[in-house]
Amino acid sequence: MRGRIVFLLGGLLILANGCNNTTGKQEAAQGGQNDTIAVQQEKKFQSVYYRFPTPNEVFSFIKSEKLAFDPSLINPVSNVSKYLDSKSQTIALGVYIADLAYITIFESYNNSLAYYKTIHNLSEKVRITSAYDLEVAKRIERNLQNLDSLKNISVESYSSMVEFLIMNNRETTLALIASGAYIECFYIAFNLAGKYSPSNPLIVKIIDLKYAFDNLYSYLEIYSDNQQVKEVAQQLKPLKSLFDQIREDKSSKTRVKQDKNGHLIFEGGTKLQIDEKVYNEIRNAVFSLRQKFI
Repeated sequence: MRGRIVFLLGGLLILANGCNNTTGKQEAAQGGQNDTIAVQQEKKFQSVYYRFPTPNEVFSFIKSEKLAFDPSLINPVSNVSKYLDSKSQTIALGVYIADLAYITIFESYNNSLAYYKTIHNLSEKVRITSAYDLEVAKRIERNLQNLDSLKNISVESYSSMVEFLIMNNRETTLALIASGAYIECFYIAFNLAGKYSPSNPLIVKIIDLKYAFDNLYSYLEIYSDNQQVKEVAQQLKPLKSLFDQIREDKSSKTRVKQDKNGHLIFEGGTKLQIDEKVYNEIRNAVFSLRQKFI
């Protein structure tokens, strides 16, 4: 079952483009040039934003009642002083955003403010402070014991950042942030899963994230005319080759239903299969990349 992850990777992208195409035609017919430009910008935002799930959604997808928060897995805030150039700062921003998602999803209230301030620090350096400003840090201070509020703040801030980057033609920055975030998500997930077992449901969920990684890698390729993005794509290429070794079983049918919020959810369909050798190779590759990123 791919659940919400597949919905984000496929269904919403299709629906967003379809809806926006319709809207675009309506606006053009009305002759409103400014409105048409706004629609085109929103269309661009939707098609990119839904190309891969947010870190919050990744951790929501893999979380179970058997998993506990492990503070040793997140990148220490003291490391922030090590990131001196724009590339390392941007990638580290993605890493810390993933850490904040892990913190809020797994309900580690006491860590949230320090990580938010670290994210604010880095976002200032890469010139995207609007999404992670100090006013939001004050909101976190007021809501340290309110799990739902902390989750909402984390999601809202990430969404605002993505929208800002896309609307200002800074997709290359988004590509670097997303790369850092995804490697951190995989690093934490593989640590939580532990050693390979074909019956481990968490491993099944992690391997389903192959589709998210494939889309991230394609995104990097699109913007690889930027030297920094090209370098990161080259770093991730061996991992992409390992994910490509995962076998697909297309014998089951895909079911589509709606959740209580009206969102489409795709279930079933292609089932991924992985053996212990490939699993360990992917796990080791992720750990190596994470070490380089932090």
